[in-house]
Amino acid sequence: MKLTCKVLATTLLAATALSSVAVAQDQKQYRFVMVSHIGSNDPNMGWLTKSMEEFEKKYPNVKTEYISTNNYSVQEHVRLLEQAISTGPDGIAVPIVSSDAFEGPLRKAIDAGIPVVAFNIPDARPDGERIPYLTYVGGDEYLTGKKLGEYALAKVEAGEIPKPTRVVCASHDSAHQGLKARCAGMRDAMEKAGAKVDELFIGAEPATARNTLQSFLQANTDTNYVFTVAGWSSPWAWGVAKDMGLDPDVDGKGVTVLTVDEGPVSIEGVRAGHLLATNSQGFWLQGYAPMEWLYWNKEFGYAPQSDILTGPVIINKDNADNWATLVRGVFGDKAYDEQNTW
Repeated sequence: MKLTCKVLATTLLAATALSSVAVAQDQKQYRFVMVSHIGSNDPNMGWLTKSMEEFEKKYPNVKTEYISTNNYSVQEHVRLLEQAISTGPDGIAVPIVSSDAFEGPLRKAIDAGIPVVAFNIPDARPDGERIPYLTYVGGDEYLTGKKLGEYALAKVEAGEIPKPTRVVCASHDSAHQGLKARCAGMRDAMEKAGAKVDELFIGAEPATARNTLQSFLQANTDTNYVFTVAGWSSPWAWGVAKDMGLDPDVDGKGVTVLTVDEGPVSIEGVRAGHLLATNSQGFWLQGYAPMEWLYWNKEFGYAPQSDILTGPVIINKDNADNWATLVRGVFGDKAYDEQNTW
């Protein structure tokens, strides 16, 4: 009897193993490619590649590839995209850095039956005019400014910070539509509270940016909020206000500084009490969710019926410690500390 049971068990195990092999052999194999503008010199690449690794663990029949360049140009990005399309992948995820430049190759890919998901940057044109990708997965730059402004006003209502009288939105790139959208969101939030809002081009060179902002603050002494649309420029704004004796730390007086991104300089600025708040645009999801939608589309024909927003998520003094731990785990201690320029 024991021998019979043992033989039966062995037979069942063998049958199960053979069945598993058959299932594995029958399972479709896919290759999805992410063609990105975020290269290895940008620590945010870590969010995307790590989340794609997690995707592969859950879907072992899918191979994902990440393609980017550190010497970015739209032309180089298009070249990489066309190169990826020529290899016949089962799906593509790509930020629409330039609708005009990307439209030709992406429509060619879609016409050839390759599903496309936009991530990080959408085609901002209306439905019916934009590139017919499955969906967009990423943040909303207008909401980034608006939600940060609304968060500040909630803290004003709570009596924690001064009421805004004049807000300056300090931008390093006057032609960047995403940055302009951040300023527009902040304007719409703050003007409802009666504050004036100005958009100021400060550039990306530290000395020039500091001088430009200082001149503005000297000429507009009613300015008591600074919104830097890049995290790395927030220490410049705080430093200028500090040098001018405008008390820029977060308290019930002086100037209040806000910024963006879940990078180390933004998070550590909040933890140090220099910045009121920053935001996350959900980089991890921007790597994982496009792959999953491509998979569901290939396997089941699923297609999302709207864009998928991964942010903004407000990072403030209450959750900054958790974000610091999370970001250290993604960036690594060395990169994290190097980017903390406070």
